[in-house]
Amino acid sequence: MKLYDVITKKIRKFKAIPFDEFMEITLYHPEFGYYKRKDIKIGREGDFFTASHLGSVFGFLLSRQIEIFYKKLNFSGDFTVTEIGPGMGYLAKDILDTLKESNFLGNLKYNLVEINDSLVDIQKERLYEYRDITYWYNSVNQLNPFNGVIICNEIFDAFPVRVFEIRNKPMEVYVTLNEKGEIVEELKECRPETLRYIEEFCPSVLNLEGYRSEINLSMKSFIKSLSRILKKGFILIFDYGYKSEEYYHPSRNRGTLLCYYKHNVHDNPYINIGQQDITAHVNFSAIEKWAKEEGFIIETYDSQSKYLLSLCDEKLLERINEKNLIQQFKRLVLPHGMGETHRVMLLKKYLKCR
Repeated sequence: MKLYDVITKKIRKFKAIPFDEFMEITLYHPEFGYYKRKDIKIGREGDFFTASHLGSVFGFLLSRQIEIFYKKLNFSGDFTVTEIGPGMGYLAKDILDTLKESNFLGNLKYNLVEINDSLVDIQKERLYEYRDITYWYNSVNQLNPFNGVIICNEIFDAFPVRVFEIRNKPMEVYVTLNEKGEIVEELKECRPETLRYIEEFCPSVLNLEGYRSEINLSMKSFIKSLSRILKKGFILIFDYGYKSEEYYHPSRNRGTLLCYYKHNVHDNPYINIGQQDITAHVNFSAIEKWAKEEGFIIETYDSQSKYLLSLCDEKLLERINEKNLIQQFKRLVLPHGMGETHRVMLLKKYLKCR
């Protein structure tokens, strides 16, 4: 109830707050936010899982991609892999174990950007073998510029989003209190940035009365931060989402906002406050535009299935089979697993911009 009190106190002060502020507090409040909880669990015992929780095959495949990136950069100096939101540390461990097998560690550094101190403790214990090459930060803004790879595995979907609804004109969802003191929604005039986004990425919905969806403006400043720290290299983005045309299709008229609580999925963000994850799908058209503005080249945009299969030659598939990882691999690439629900965007930068 402490987080509920924090939220209601702010609502009473301002009478109403935009939905993205509500989501920001719910997920990222420094003491009570969902992602800051000391008892947060990810995987079978938690509220959700990512590809790295299906087994070591995801890290095995990404290590192959990292080796390819290294050769493409034609770079003989220090090479840095930075993972943002490393969770329980499984992906980092699987990547480093595989690179160690192939004698690739060399000048490698591995950064982990993690906002939850409890998870940092778990990660450090899991990666103790690699303590000489692993470094922790609680923000990308703490990183010094480097050459290498940035991995964003299901990061953008957790950013706070604004919610809009068409009522003769675009209106924005705010959060307020009713006479009983319960958290309820209220539609107010759109903020200018909200309106500009709608006009740019989904103008076709302006005539769809009752249409409701989300916009993620937090991605823009985050991409700018990534551009600052990456001098030369690649950014790998794995997430569930669509391009604008599909994201804002008329049939998807209630948006994509979902909540995850003990592996149950629902669409009510106003219950289990601070105890459930809240996410929204990613608009990859927005990422593409903002990334290009920061000097990145879009090298790949595809389904996770096609992307991971593109990394595999006959020799690699044989190794997957030898390691008894074939069932894990199928869950990552088959349509009824994560193969079609998740998208991959690969950003490339060869020269430091500005």
